Amino acid sequence: MKSKIQNLLYLGLFLFGTLSFAQTTPVPNPVAKLDKVIWVWLENVPFIDLSNYRYTKSLWLNYPSVRFTSYAPVSLITQANTFAMISGSDLGILDNDLTRIFTPTVLDMLESKNIPWKAYAEDFPGSCYLGGGIGNYKRYRVPFLSVAQVQSDRYRCMKVVSFANLNDDIKNGSLPRFSVIIPNLLSSGAIGTPADADATLKEILNPIVVNPDLMQSTT
Repeated sequence: MKSKIQNLLYLGLFLFGTLSFAQTTPVPNPVAKLDKVIWVWLENVPFIDLSNYRYTKSLWLNYPSVRFTSYAPVSLITQANTFAMISGSDLGILDNDLTRIFTPTVLDMLESKNIPWKAYAEDFPGSCYLGGGIGNYKRYRVPFLSVAQVQSDRYRCMKVVSFANLNDDIKNGSLPRFSVIIPNLLSSGAIGTPADADATLKEILNPIVVNPDLMQSTT
């Protein structure tokens, strides 16, 4: 039987901002099909710092992983980086002001293959809220809500939800095949510390990796 992580989940840890990565560890026996992708976004946390914290270090030690050694952000502007992550381009964005973009994104690719998706944003008030932010939640860190095709389609924009929905979906085993998890400014490390980011990863990922129903092989 292949590794649980390889069979069921691809745990993507993405740090945008100031980055520093450790050496690459090859993944043995890569699989052709990934049943679920979970993409966690952290910010401004040098990997070399984060990897020294207990929970993050345990992930690299206990599960096959790949660490990208040559990655660099496309911009010093958070919103430009988040747009690049979902569309492949920073779209010429020069600030974090509210904007509306008209461009194909990863969501179009997923939906063309009938792959369910959801974005979980910490402290997001829900109900397709398009305001600039509340407290440590900022819309510029959630690029899906700036996509015109999402803003104009309530069914799509209701796929952007809060962390309360994340906890429910984990408990119910109803995570979609593609999940993007966006902690708030503090939890992500944007204005917090590597310790904050490490604690966030544990809070998000530990309920997943210890859930035998969610982690069991499907092949």
